[in-house]
Amino acid sequence: MTKNPTKIVLLFGALFLATLMGSYIYNTTTPVGENVKPLKDLGGPFELNSINGNVSLDQFKGNIVVLYFGFLNCAEVCPSSMGTLSAAFSRLSPATYQHVQGLFVSVDPERDDLVSLNKFAKYFDDRVIGLTGTNQQIEALTKQYGVYFDIVDMESSELSYTVDHSSRFYIIDDTGKLVGAMSHNTTPVELAAGIERIYKKTIAKK
Repeated sequence: MTKNPTKIVLLFGALFLATLMGSYIYNTTTPVGENVKPLKDLGGPFELNSINGNVSLDQFKGNIVVLYFGFLNCAEVCPSSMGTLSAAFSRLSPATYQHVQGLFVSVDPERDDLVSLNKFAKYFDDRVIGLTGTNQQIEALTKQYGVYFDIVDMESSELSYTVDHSSRFYIIDDTGKLVGAMSHNTTPVELAAGIERIYKKTIAKK
């Protein structure tokens, strides 16, 4: 049977576009419409508050950190994304799991207290910590990591406002360097594979 050249061209075109979009999501961290920055220009050390006191990124050197920004009144995206993180952690090898740390950073410090953040984080996995800081700290950190968020008034709602925010998993290697950003649409299998790859690179360096 003669193959249709038009179909072949369209198929390769679709594959190329999918690959391009996957690369875009992984290698950039700001949504369409924002100023896109490469990973090399983002990331870095920070310090925020947890229920057990101050937590700094430097504390987790030697581990792979998966960082997620959200807020507790987020109805769907944040719980779904944290569910993905939890499922990804459950797929890791025992050695990798012992060297991974999840951080959930609230961009809504006015409403998200540390006790509630801790309960939310621990619901998904013991190796996830809930963090937040002052409004100034959160604004600085989101800029530092290329995270978009915006307070949206909801006058007709009991909540009075909600928060629009970009939803991504930021992967930080054992030296504290931001090395990956994956969409919240990433599957647990894909996220776990990304963590495993980075952990294997860590082992290879030793």
